[in-house]
Amino acid sequence: MADYQIFSDGACDIGKEREKEFGISLIPFYVSLDHEKYYKEIEEISLDEYYKYMTEQKGYPKTSLPSVQDFIDAFRPVLQEGKDIICLTITPSLSSSIQSATTAKLMLEEEFPNAKIYVINSWNITGSQTLMLMEMARMKKDGKTIDEVLDYVEKAKSDARIHFMVGDLSYLEIGGRIGKIATLSGSILKIKPLIILKGGEINVGGAVRSRKKGLTKLVEITTEHFKTTGENPKDYISLVGTTNVWEDVPEFEDDLKKALPDMEFIQSFQIGATVASHTGPGTIGVCFAKKYEAYHI
Repeated sequence: MADYQIFSDGACDIGKEREKEFGISLIPFYVSLDHEKYYKEIEEISLDEYYKYMTEQKGYPKTSLPSVQDFIDAFRPVLQEGKDIICLTITPSLSSSIQSATTAKLMLEEEFPNAKIYVINSWNITGSQTLMLMEMARMKKDGKTIDEVLDYVEKAKSDARIHFMVGDLSYLEIGGRIGKIATLSGSILKIKPLIILKGGEINVGGAVRSRKKGLTKLVEITTEHFKTTGENPKDYISLVGTTNVWEDVPEFEDDLKKALPDMEFIQSFQIGATVASHTGPGTIGVCFAKKYEAYHI
């Protein structure tokens, strides 16, 4: 069985510690504060600096996807070692990262005709993308083949979800991502929409006028999801993510655990620039994905 390496674009927000722990290789997105110079997220600009710009200077950053060359430069050394590659990307409804990765794959397949290079649309982003990557890494550790990992991803991406509350709608408005959300209210910037990411698409989960009501509603939406689908929370792994409102995390997490006591929760994480540039500061949500054993792989 050929060895293989798991890759992801930086939209997964896995963080340096988990990246190292699970042996994931990342190709970062780029961030610009002045809309002219772009820096690799985390590697060349920290999230502390990024959020400071948003909260203190009320700035509106921009992001840019990894280039074809970025993926080639990351993939080639692994292929030269004789390893295969499986790469998970952000849903194309939110970024064209998969196009860069796919072009790199096609170019490298000419150079390495015997290698397996899988580029997969995760249908997800941020925390749910991270959870899928962690399960993929666990499968590799457990001796699963790259094709078994591919089978898992194709199944898990339709079951994974993100339920979150946007902190500041002005970022969605400026970024041109308002879409369906604009139909919620005439006073659009005064509400806090609840958003569900499923099947790679953004769906409206409701709207509230206070953070407390929003967090309560997110717990209800998540609980209702399992009741409606008949899925067993015990088959899932979950985590809470936020841009910068860490004070809301403990109570929100506790409420979720009380509502879904059988679901496994791992340490919360910070949402990165790819998402936050559109949702703004003050965003918080819960992400979950199915464990690979539940698919009997």
